[in-house]
Amino acid sequence: MINKSNLYFTTGEFAKLFNVSKSTLFYYDEVGVFSPIIREENDYRFYAVEQIEVFEVIVTLKELGMSLKDIKEYMENRTPENFITLMEEREKIIDDKISYLKEIKQFFRKKADLVRESLCVDTNKVEIKEYPDEYLIPIKTEINNEKDMAVYLANHIKFCVDKNIYSPHPISGMQDYENISNGIYYKYLSFYTKITPEQLPLLLSNNVPYILKKKGKYIVAYHSKGYYSLDEVYDKIFNFIKENNLETTRNFYEDVLLDELSIKGYENYMVQISIQVK
Repeated sequence: MINKSNLYFTTGEFAKLFNVSKSTLFYYDEVGVFSPIIREENDYRFYAVEQIEVFEVIVTLKELGMSLKDIKEYMENRTPENFITLMEEREKIIDDKISYLKEIKQFFRKKADLVRESLCVDTNKVEIKEYPDEYLIPIKTEINNEKDMAVYLANHIKFCVDKNIYSPHPISGMQDYENISNGIYYKYLSFYTKITPEQLPLLLSNNVPYILKKKGKYIVAYHSKGYYSLDEVYDKIFNFIKENNLETTRNFYEDVLLDELSIKGYENYMVQISIQVK
């Protein structure tokens, strides 16, 4: 009788070699990815020394993000040619992941910068600032109530995700001068996501429509009490326009600076309101 303890590994011993659970080995056997070389009538399982390298290959392919189904197919049909093809495919996938992670890293950095800048603004002040060209991805709206607004916001988020556009700027909105002057604050002309200039080539290559917020002088004010009391800051802006005898364009831009990602409660959102001076 062969002493298997000297020639083979039990399930527990083999699992320990690779720091995996016994249940993982049982499952791999069940789906046909990796099976013990000996299975006795009492269901004792034994793995051979030469299976160590095979399992190492499986672990490596798993770390490369392959599914067990794909691993099984490759292991059953592995050849040098198939290996080269597999590695080229995985390299492309890894390159795509690296590109995505770089975008996310840039998103976090710019988001933190925006929040940091927001903490320094004076919410009591109305002023004129010079701004460069800015690029906005709009979603036109026909809003009659807050429920409509929520639907359009959800649609806009889905659109940006589908187009692979990740902006550090929260969704914001464009308002009509006439509506605001008449106390109508919910009837947005459009929602939009502001993008960075570096993202413009992506928009062009994906045929994403955008609008240009033209460079120039803008009247700017900030509000840190959310949307339900925006009339307070709009009153300040209208007084500023009147006192300084200014003429403006017809669109207000409500840019969200602090939202749920960085502050708790809708009533604590910080909004920057701007309108261009002619």
